[in-house]
Amino acid sequence: MKSHTGKSLIALFICCLSMANAQMNVTRIITDHNNFSICNSTSVQEQLVVKQNLLAFQTGNMVWSTGVDNVKLTNNLISFVPTIFNALPASVGSPNPNAVIGVGKMFGGFVNGSNGCNPVVPVPFGSNLTSYLTDGPNGLDLSTAIFNIGGSVLYTVSTFDPSSIGDGIPDILVTQTGDLNSTVWDQFRFTDGSGNTIGNAVSVNFTTVPVVARPHWKFYTLQGACGGSTAGTRDLRLLALDFSSLGITASNYLQVKRFVHQLTPNTDMAFVAYNTISATILPITLVDFKAEVFNDQVEISWISAVEINNDYFTVQRSKDGQNWEDVSEIDGHGTVNQEANYSIIDTRPLAGVSYYRLIQTDFDGTKTFSNIVAVEREINAIEIFPNPASNSVTVLAESFEDFQLVNAIGQSVFDQTMIINEGKNVRQIDLSSLPNGFYLLYVEGKAHSLIVE
Repeated sequence: MKSHTGKSLIALFICCLSMANAQMNVTRIITDHNNFSICNSTSVQEQLVVKQNLLAFQTGNMVWSTGVDNVKLTNNLISFVPTIFNALPASVGSPNPNAVIGVGKMFGGFVNGSNGCNPVVPVPFGSNLTSYLTDGPNGLDLSTAIFNIGGSVLYTVSTFDPSSIGDGIPDILVTQTGDLNSTVWDQFRFTDGSGNTIGNAVSVNFTTVPVVARPHWKFYTLQGACGGSTAGTRDLRLLALDFSSLGITASNYLQVKRFVHQLTPNTDMAFVAYNTISATILPITLVDFKAEVFNDQVEISWISAVEINNDYFTVQRSKDGQNWEDVSEIDGHGTVNQEANYSIIDTRPLAGVSYYRLIQTDFDGTKTFSNIVAVEREINAIEIFPNPASNSVTVLAESFEDFQLVNAIGQSVFDQTMIINEGKNVRQIDLSSLPNGFYLLYVEGKAHSLIVE
């Protein structure tokens, strides 16, 4: 759980801000273009960029840092309110087939001529649209974008800080990077898990939002071919929102599971970002996560409803809930908008009460932790390893007073001479004389399967 102390202090600092500022125009941005660059709406500059990441932005009289490089802001004598923004982990659904990928005109170099992509260079993420909306430090790269995207972008919301609602501090930051059609407006809304709107939808006509810069771009099709006859300039706009502008209140925020950006064929965007102190956004949505004891083993299973850039899961266990060890790793499904089922078996679980959790790792290495679940396994349950076994098997148990090994047709095959090593709670059994196959190991009247191979 993130600490909300920082945002509470900021809220006190700007208590003069009112609810009327729930929707806030951005009038100035600070980026790392050419190491340090300031652009504003009163004197719009054209930019020849390779890469540029958003360091800070201004709404009203306040400058908000994004957490990308606060030291650079300080060294350049910028006064700012420290916040941390991350790009929302987007899942692009049903994009416009005529969408194009935009990169900074100077990305990969540029030679003047009739071809706007001269020289043509591979775009950084191929046709993986999600990556263009989440690249750069904190995902805040303004020099890659998707133009004419269409469709919708779905984001998963985990938790809200209710004190963020209506406090005048930006919670969501939206970019618009290109030509506009004033007759079609983008729409933003929060929904529950079933897609029902929570609060109210907000439609935005970006022609009313100030232009803060005019970058030069070159364009590629979704297949990576040159997508424009000339490299051109496009207007860059940013809009900040407070949760309250979307009808989110202290009484309904717990119902929120998704943030939906309904796009138009004229929507061009670099990212949508969120204030990490205001909310927790997960790259996966877990519908269910549980661990259950079954036949002296523990089955760990989970269901994901949405996955965004999900590389893999790691299952961990702990005896005390503090110190963790890896049990297993399983590949994720990348980016999907449908349920996916996962399960693994811990064949050597801990005795007594133990704990399990998931670590989800994105393709960029970002990790997200699940909730923790507990299981209880009988203290006198046995451990058999390895299983399957070949030459020998080790058995750990509270007692060996009743110990049998029988084959698949119920014949006892155990002989005391098969014991290689023996201690109070451990026996190592020689299996080299047994045929391969399925066996049952009886300890204190309980049967446990053993495979010899």
